[in-house]
Amino acid sequence: MTLCLQSQCFKVNPDNAKFCQYCGKPLLLKDRYRPVELLGQGGFGKTFIALDCDKPSQPKCVIKQCSPQLEGSDSSGVAKAEALFAEEAKHLEQLGNHDQIPELYAYFMVEKQQYLVQEYVRGQTLTQEGVFSQNKIEALLCDLLPVLGFIHRIPVIHRDIKPDNIIRRESE
Repeated sequence: MTLCLQSQCFKVNPDNAKFCQYCGKPLLLKDRYRPVELLGQGGFGKTFIALDCDKPSQPKCVIKQCSPQLEGSDSSGVAKAEALFAEEAKHLEQLGNHDQIPELYAYFMVEKQQYLVQEYVRGQTLTQEGVFSQNKIEALLCDLLPVLGFIHRIPVIHRDIKPDNIIRRESE
């Protein structure tokens, strides 16, 4: 299945479709990324699992469809949102230099909609892991505190550190 990312559509289409059967818009972002599953949504926007169709193995990646909250719809508000988006992408690229933070693959705009494409991390969130014993919490903090130190040395303020946003990779 392929998901249409048009804000008025979001319909499911067959894998082989190049255009949405409902709205007619292209299904591949940048002729490359095929959205296949909605991961979540919130104030930031929507997050999807996608396939990178430019690579032979078509690895999974994550698409974040950003929905900035604009104060008014004048050109200065749009310009400010675009500048903030570019700044966010710059920070994500710097953060992706750490082996425990997903790498930023791309950022772009399509029809005034902002997108980030990042490395897909296969694993479970801390929320999914359930209740932690004191020993497990101490071990987690020993793993997590160096990452937080790296983030603050950039310097970046991460406003959404929570168990749902921390994934323990399957390989670890």
